[in-house]
Amino acid sequence: MGYKQILAYLYSLESPKIKLGLGRVQQLLDRIGNPEKSLRFIHVAGTNGKGSVCAMLQSVLMESGYKVGMYTSPHLKRFNERIRIGDTLISDREIVDYFLKIKPYIANQSFFEITTAMAFLYFHEKKADFIILEVGLGGRLDATNVVTPLVSVITNIGLEHTDLLGKAVEKIAFEKSGIIKKNVPIVTGTKGGVLKIIKNIADGRNAPLFISKRYPKIELKYLNGSFQQLNKDIALNTIDTLRKFHEIKINKNKIIRGLKKTKWPARMQFISKNVLVDAAHNPDGFKVLAKELKLIKNSRNAENFIFVIGIQNDKKIETMLKTINHLMSKIIFTKSNNPKASEPVRLLRTFNKINKNKEIQTKIINNPKKALKYAKKIAGERDLAVVTGSIYMVGEVM
Repeated sequence: MGYKQILAYLYSLESPKIKLGLGRVQQLLDRIGNPEKSLRFIHVAGTNGKGSVCAMLQSVLMESGYKVGMYTSPHLKRFNERIRIGDTLISDREIVDYFLKIKPYIANQSFFEITTAMAFLYFHEKKADFIILEVGLGGRLDATNVVTPLVSVITNIGLEHTDLLGKAVEKIAFEKSGIIKKNVPIVTGTKGGVLKIIKNIADGRNAPLFISKRYPKIELKYLNGSFQQLNKDIALNTIDTLRKFHEIKINKNKIIRGLKKTKWPARMQFISKNVLVDAAHNPDGFKVLAKELKLIKNSRNAENFIFVIGIQNDKKIETMLKTINHLMSKIIFTKSNNPKASEPVRLLRTFNKINKNKEIQTKIINNPKKALKYAKKIAGERDLAVVTGSIYMVGEVM
């Protein structure tokens, strides 16, 4: 089997009806010798900010001289982005090699369970010092939750994947708190009622809880948006906890240098003068996007926002569109190549239902690249094209 055949096979295992649980992935890991047991993990869950926090933690540890693996999902452009050591993505050849190594032991595992096992075996054989491990979905029953990390992290909690995790934010908090392990410190940026749930679970497992405190602002060279300062605080609190509980020596200057060097594409990123891409893909992400666009409107003296939007079927589409409705002048509905992408006709129908400003111009262009091309064509000199709604769709225009 070649690289393309293997990816086609793996993608064919993705199902609209996700079956959460640890039994299948644990069975596969047992059969390949439990590579996860030799690795030192930092496990990161949360509704938003997981990827940025993971990237910051990896960058700081790399700057401190460590060999650092990172496993994240989904990818923007290529599957290989999910598994990396340092700045090097797993190669096409290595994907083939590691899939074939575990292929004889695969039974009824899912796409994500197989790729998680591949990642753990890869990091084990490459002898990585640390692994930054992002939760795929939820926490308690996510395939990554077979590990016992050095530190657990919950960035924040909002309504997401309600069909699988529950329709109340308290239920989602319970699911994400499932990554808290006995006697393992937990860092969180959450507040209010969800923080109480996290605290109760942490107390029950004798897990020292650290609520993210604020640090002085750091100019992040490659990351835009005021929300990245909150992510930076969570990363710094995690590094402090790592140093405190595991006596890992990390120099303060190297911590700051690592943070400043952090790159995590498609988060409030200008890919050209008048084109902003942002991987906001749920209601909380859209709230942050709306806040940041108001700041941009003032700082750049922007006149109009022309949105290029594609959203996945399982998202709260109406809530997301309501959040940015007041910022729109024109909107182009599109869709990614992902099978879970919502049809633009459905997006338009939902928008027409909630839109009170009849002056907003709407259009459907199914191809994201063509949709962005059209947005740039109709944009005035002080207009800004904003591409958002789906990580997959944003990846297709970059």
